[in-house]
Amino acid sequence: MKNRHVISLIMMSVLLMSALHVSAQNEGTKQRTDIINTKLVGIGASQILDTYISPEHYNGMELRFIDNTMRRKTAGLELLEPTEMSPTYRKWSTTITHQAYLASTSTRSDNSNDITGLYTISIGRLRHWDMLANRLHVRAGGMGEVGIGFLYNTRNGNNPGQIRLGMNIAPTATAEYDFKAFGKRMTLGYEMQVPLLGLMFTPHYGQSYYEIFTRGNYDHNIVVTTPFNAPSLRHALTLQLHLKKISLNVGYLGDFKQSDVNNLKNHSYSHLVVVGFTRRFHIVNH
Repeated sequence: MKNRHVISLIMMSVLLMSALHVSAQNEGTKQRTDIINTKLVGIGASQILDTYISPEHYNGMELRFIDNTMRRKTAGLELLEPTEMSPTYRKWSTTITHQAYLASTSTRSDNSNDITGLYTISIGRLRHWDMLANRLHVRAGGMGEVGIGFLYNTRNGNNPGQIRLGMNIAPTATAEYDFKAFGKRMTLGYEMQVPLLGLMFTPHYGQSYYEIFTRGNYDHNIVVTTPFNAPSLRHALTLQLHLKKISLNVGYLGDFKQSDVNNLKNHSYSHLVVVGFTRRFHIVNH
């Protein structure tokens, strides 16, 4: 009889210890989402060509705003001390980028002006590799981008403007290297994005918007774009100075879009100096 009681007590103790162990694991292991948000303002030179409006090149200034947010979840978060946690990151992150720019350009003779505006949103997934004792961070993946904008010429009477509508899928790669200089933590980064496949709206040569939208005369106005008929590139080189709560950014952005479709040539070349800041924070999921 006593043996039965002893065995029962031992089994209850084992079950209780197992329950406490599981509870301790649940308390000690959490998940969190790290969020990196970067806001940049760019200003610089812009060149516009749109043979639907004019065969001339238009040169001027551009102002651009960029907002990028990257979210990366942890696979687990081990609680080492009451205030110390060691994250184990997942290999993939999600990134969302908003861009908006406005450019004012004119011909060499300054007798005709263009006003161009464009808004794009990009959403993508990036795979992470951390190397060189966690000093080098490489990311690669793909982005899907949708854009809407306009071009307005202040001189033309018959065809004074253009609508910009397009979407594309673009391979993307970034590399960041952490280092110290003058006793300060810094990060040197490079990013490159090359559209691979997309769709764009464009009128045909000599076709008016009245024909398309009022009379319904469709003439291959939705065009598939590839690097053969629309070779484009966006890349950036930035330097970050890490402070206590934020990082200060300065760098160069080059954005080169071009197309040769429907007997119309179009390009937009931007060379910008960018400045801004980056905030890093996280959300702990209990």
